[in-house]
Amino acid sequence: MKLKILLVFFLGFLYSSLFAQESVRLKVMTYNLRFGELASLKDIADFIATYSPDFVALQELDCMTKRKRTPHQHGKNFATELGCYTKMFPLYGKTISYAGGFYGIGMLTRFPYINVQKVMLPKQKVEHETRALLMAEIELPSGDTIIVASTHLDYTSMISRDKQLEIITKTLKEKRFPVILGGDFNTTPNSTEIRTYFEDWQSLSIDSLLTSPSKEPKNKIDYLFGYPQKCWRLISSRVENSSLSDHLPIFSEIELTF
Repeated sequence: MKLKILLVFFLGFLYSSLFAQESVRLKVMTYNLRFGELASLKDIADFIATYSPDFVALQELDCMTKRKRTPHQHGKNFATELGCYTKMFPLYGKTISYAGGFYGIGMLTRFPYINVQKVMLPKQKVEHETRALLMAEIELPSGDTIIVASTHLDYTSMISRDKQLEIITKTLKEKRFPVILGGDFNTTPNSTEIRTYFEDWQSLSIDSLLTSPSKEPKNKIDYLFGYPQKCWRLISSRVENSSLSDHLPIFSEIELTF
């Protein structure tokens, strides 16, 4: 009888060991590139590649523009070139037509994507710049699927940011899979918008680490968040000193738990 009990216990332990789902560790970044005004795309890509991220949320990306302020970036597809230099999959979401091309947000992902979706966001006034949420379903090597997303919120209006975050958080919470959201939210951690919409999200960065402006940072306006809260754990986070943009990038190591 004792032998049977031990055998059952052993088989149960073996089964749980074989089929228990292990946590997944990921390295993630968010970076506003200021339309490449302060550096070449190769320099930016080399900087990103130094940290071997699995996912990068990107803001202020040009595509085939001819800005007067950035002659060195004329006719360049930012997302494609950054993807080529970093050997990551590039994703791009146009928000407006600008200077003969497009301007918007993007992402880089080390892992293949299943599909990509862009949602245009509301704004308070017609003359305000159009904003968007870019999302993708990503296949992890573990076999799990997650959603990664990038956004860049209005800097002129708290009312617009509030409406934009209402759409963003509602849209992402309806997804079947765990979510990582990165972006430039143009508001500080103690703002009403952040406190209202991210109370039940897991912060994947540290509020005391400032991101803007890059020379002498005074505010944190860039963020990484995870949803549902119980699915994510922040292992470490830091803001990297860099003069390649007017924002400092956030780099975090995180864990997807089950």
